[in-house]
Amino acid sequence: MIILNGITWDQSSIYGPLAAASKLYEEQFGIRVEWEKRPLSSFKDQSLPDLATKADLLIIQHPQTGVAGETNCLLNLDELLPYEQLQELEHQSAGPVFLSYYYQQKQWALPLDATMQCAASRPDLLDGHPVPTNWDEVFELAEILKQQHLNIGMALSATDCMYTFLSLAVHLGSAPRENNTLLVTKEVGMLVLEGMRKLRDNFHPKCLDWTPIELYDHMATEDDIPYSPLAFCYNNYSRDGFRKNRLRFHNAPDVKDVVLGGAGIAVSATTSAPAEAAKYAAWLCSAAVQNDVYVNAQGQPANIIAWKDPAANAMTDNFFSNTIDTLTYAYVRPRYNGWAAFEQYLGETLHTFLKHNSNAAEVLEQIQEAYHFSYAYNKKSNQQNTP
Repeated sequence: MIILNGITWDQSSIYGPLAAASKLYEEQFGIRVEWEKRPLSSFKDQSLPDLATKADLLIIQHPQTGVAGETNCLLNLDELLPYEQLQELEHQSAGPVFLSYYYQQKQWALPLDATMQCAASRPDLLDGHPVPTNWDEVFELAEILKQQHLNIGMALSATDCMYTFLSLAVHLGSAPRENNTLLVTKEVGMLVLEGMRKLRDNFHPKCLDWTPIELYDHMATEDDIPYSPLAFCYNNYSRDGFRKNRLRFHNAPDVKDVVLGGAGIAVSATTSAPAEAAKYAAWLCSAAVQNDVYVNAQGQPANIIAWKDPAANAMTDNFFSNTIDTLTYAYVRPRYNGWAAFEQYLGETLHTFLKHNSNAAEVLEQIQEAYHFSYAYNKKSNQQNTP
């Protein structure tokens, strides 16, 4: 029997569907796929080339494709899968998820899981107040809720500070792109930093401590947060029985330009079974699997057919149909080799800024200098490595 080994992070909405689908794959094709789950932090601590030596298959995030492009630690799926099959998967992808793994004219991964920042609510606590459709309405709702001793929630851990900064910058018209000489314009950067202080000052006092999962756990078990405007979404919180109370998810305020997240499945360059690994990856991302065993195991598919399926929406309180517009217009982050390290610096710097109320102009200058160094170093490295 052929046995493929994979490494993923220990998020239940990814590992659970992987395990369920892999069991079905073995039954149908006689190939076993064994998944090792690790904390997401270990993926940041260990380089992608190192991880690629330990498995046939890897679950990655789209900003890691720049590392793959420079180190060739992953295999180009264009050379392993039929053109027609890749075209079908691209056509069926939700929003920009398929193309987010296409970098430097190579397809480094297939989209497995799709997520993005969006809004969430407890309808029973909103008490008939309409869900905000823009940021002005968000702050209007915040004032109304304060009178009822309720709060708006937000995830502003270090990592989520970074995502929020990027989403707000894109929304204000200064999207960080790989060919930018600055991360954002000075005007937009200052607006975003002051806007993030406004979020901190007007929302739940524990926002700086929370990841999206911690925020949603609080919203689903306590009764003091009726609404959150911007955090990565997880459809399991909208399913019966997952937590004490169900959450309902909505498009983000102003809908467009929020950060795309999610996960892709890639084939290691060190695998001894590249054809079998690529075939499994394509099967896993197909509509037949994504809209059946994958979503039924509390997965969050990247295939648009599952997002539009009435049964998938019925089991998730219309999670998919309520947020599909935000996914469709989601923002794909830069992917050059070095961006991931810059993301970590950006998040930590922003979190310190909010926690200690640092000088916004000085913080923006630090961020711009770090981005310039990160991108310039990568550009010089690529030029030196070009034959």
